Amino acid sequence: MLNTEVTGTGLIADTHGRVSALSKAIEALALKNIYNLIHLGDFFDSAYREKLSEVLLILQNHQILAVKGNNDYQVEKMLERDYGYEFRHQKETCLAFLKKTPIFYVSDNTCFSHSMPYHSIRSFYEPIDTGTTEKASDLFEKTLHHVLFCGHSHRPVFFRYAAGKVTREEIFPGQKVSINLHERYIFIVGSAENGDCGLYNKEQSFYERIVF
Repeated sequence: MLNTEVTGTGLIADTHGRVSALSKAIEALALKNIYNLIHLGDFFDSAYREKLSEVLLILQNHQILAVKGNNDYQVEKMLERDYGYEFRHQKETCLAFLKKTPIFYVSDNTCFSHSMPYHSIRSFYEPIDTGTTEKASDLFEKTLHHVLFCGHSHRPVFFRYAAGKVTREEIFPGQKVSINLHERYIFIVGSAENGDCGLYNKEQSFYERIVF
């Protein structure tokens, strides 16, 4: 089980099968002594499939908890159909991993997902950030999580629900956003392919955007 209170939790999203992006994000978090990691989906990519086994090995070696993204779901369906010659030597281990990878993960009042934290395909494909607060407002209304961390939209922003109002705010590199017990939040971590990852420190109640 993920421990979100030791030194903090490193958050990685949208590496899309790129070993270099995944490795650099892990290294950036290690520089802050963060080894408790979760991947917020799209660790695989349906159009970039050459290194499925290598990506999986990194996730397993670093004991990274992962949730399923839309690309991971697509790869899972391809593996089930034995689609493509390049999958044959990777099928068994990768498919087994994907089958047990959840759509979202909840620890106390904190939720980790690729996008919408629902038990449906909608969870994979529907972005929360569309440049407005509409989707976030709906999500705050339909869920009870204090904090939701997700990927998919690639742009590092966060939504704050306070005093009945939802705001959309940018997160700047190195910025620490204080997490208030009496407010609710949705953090879009950003894509590791673009050099973004994040740090959640539950004990000290902040989220920090990390750029590498």
